[in-house]
Amino acid sequence: MEWSFVVALVALAIGALAQRTVGMGFGLVVTPTMVLAVGPVEAVLVVNVFGIVACAMIIGRVWRDIDWRGLVWLVLPAIALTIPGILLAQASDADALKVAVGVLALVGVVVSAGFAKTERSLDGPPLRMASGALVGALNSSVGLGAPVIGMFAILSKWDHRVFAATMQPFWILLSLSTVVSRQLVAPGGAPPWEWWMWLVAIAPVLVGVLAGERIAARIDQAMARRAVIVFSLLSGIAVLVTGIVGLAS
Repeated sequence: MEWSFVVALVALAIGALAQRTVGMGFGLVVTPTMVLAVGPVEAVLVVNVFGIVACAMIIGRVWRDIDWRGLVWLVLPAIALTIPGILLAQASDADALKVAVGVLALVGVVVSAGFAKTERSLDGPPLRMASGALVGALNSSVGLGAPVIGMFAILSKWDHRVFAATMQPFWILLSLSTVVSRQLVAPGGAPPWEWWMWLVAIAPVLVGVLAGERIAARIDQAMARRAVIVFSLLSGIAVLVTGIVGLAS
């Protein structure tokens, strides 16, 4: 078994733990590791496929807390912007796009975190549709839409238990859309794994979900919101650094 596959397994476990605990973070943890382990193009397929697996394992445990109406406002525009996001990535300098997105994401998260200290909140269909559309475009173009969904959660002061639950069907539907859209627009991109390696990789995802289940039961709203801010900032930094490294090479 290659070392790169072992590293990938560890990343999948940690990513699944973050996804269950915070409601986001799978892509943030797994994407950079998968880029190194299997390559940037192949990483997109692996992250989306196992993101679906992780969320599918979680969704039954949080079903009662899902905000289905809020989900519709977010996920429909996200799916609608998936193919335009792929086309944007193909038509522009990918690394320059990542730098721009990373800078905007960091500024947005910082401003949102400052807003969160006030008593006000922003929510409603227009903001949800705009957030969903931006997440869909960024997820399919640069591989990370977490900063935007994090900003929305912060601005709307969404109850964390409901947010974490609603993110499971959201990422399932968006990841499915991304996988299908990429195969239509840019076919291929699977890593050179044997069939049994795909099955083995499910195990660490399950371990991460079960570990996250215990942690999720012990964190309060304030801690959860801080975790969302941290994950959103780290996502923005990851995109920014990846873009800078790409431009410098």
